[in-house]
Amino acid sequence: MKKITLILATLLLITSASGAYGYFFIYQLGNSNEVEVQQEQVQETNETVEEEPEEPEEPEEPPQEDNSSFFIGMKDECFEYDGIDRCWTIYVPNSTDDSQSIPLILDLHALERSADNQYRLSDMDRIAEENNAIVVYPHGYENSWNFGQCCDPANEDGIDDYGFLRTLIYYTSDTFPVDTNRVYMTGWSTGCAMAQAFANDASDILTAMACMSMYLLEEPSSGYNAIPIMEIHGLEDPIAPYGSLISSSIIFQQQVWFTGAEQNLFEWKEMNGCSGDTPVLSETNLGYTVQEFTDCDNGSEVALVSLNLAAHNVYLKNDPGSPEPGNPGGVDTPQIAWDFLSRFSKQ
Repeated sequence: MKKITLILATLLLITSASGAYGYFFIYQLGNSNEVEVQQEQVQETNETVEEEPEEPEEPEEPPQEDNSSFFIGMKDECFEYDGIDRCWTIYVPNSTDDSQSIPLILDLHALERSADNQYRLSDMDRIAEENNAIVVYPHGYENSWNFGQCCDPANEDGIDDYGFLRTLIYYTSDTFPVDTNRVYMTGWSTGCAMAQAFANDASDILTAMACMSMYLLEEPSSGYNAIPIMEIHGLEDPIAPYGSLISSSIIFQQQVWFTGAEQNLFEWKEMNGCSGDTPVLSETNLGYTVQEFTDCDNGSEVALVSLNLAAHNVYLKNDPGSPEPGNPGGVDTPQIAWDFLSRFSKQ
């Protein structure tokens, strides 16, 4: 007799109208793929098997609607602009949904840095998470920006960064619940110069600008309408000096007139039509001072934050792309920038 190997034994209770029930056993023959089903009749009875009353089914909860048509968290994205793949990193806070429109911050990196470097340096994702804002870190063409006087290779190749940044704002506003009355820009070093140049060029879509360690290096645009401007600068900055001078530094491929931080403040004061000859010293402490012009066109303001102990890197964190440490005074410059920006809306 062939050896029978039991591979599965399932006990099934079969109830018929006469009350008969039995068991089914499923076997597989040892040397065969055939399955033999045997029924063993074990009992017949006229007893009625009482069925337990079925518990009423609880109504199914309606499926939770996806709170958005977009992702939450951090992601790298790209699109083609002017025949070139242009990329950025975006951070969307956990509290974001379709029920409300929230601010958008663009944060621009320095020359020979990247979107990832700026993300790790500036801490703007913390600001975004705490204040329910979206932050975008655009990536410059071959790690550079073209704002006129600077910088290669973007400048040499004639890259249209003004158009790219405009298109990125439109794209992000169409994809996420962005409050287009609260579109802000910040950045560091040449990213700050690009941010100021963009504010000069795109005041129609930018609400306010607050950036770190550079000046406006372009002529005032004929189409500029006053928007709030803040620049944060270290007194010990060796790369973009706090005072004015002519420099042929390694950052700029030509001699450049550095206007200086205070001169930059006065240039924006003129562009914004601010009243008064001297700024108000609105805040002073061991770490920094704030000078402001507050009576300006369109309800705008112009401010300069001067960090007493800081060099070129005015952030709290060390620059991942160089040995330069963060500001030694522990001044939370991203928070200062946000506190300024968030006071303003185009409505």
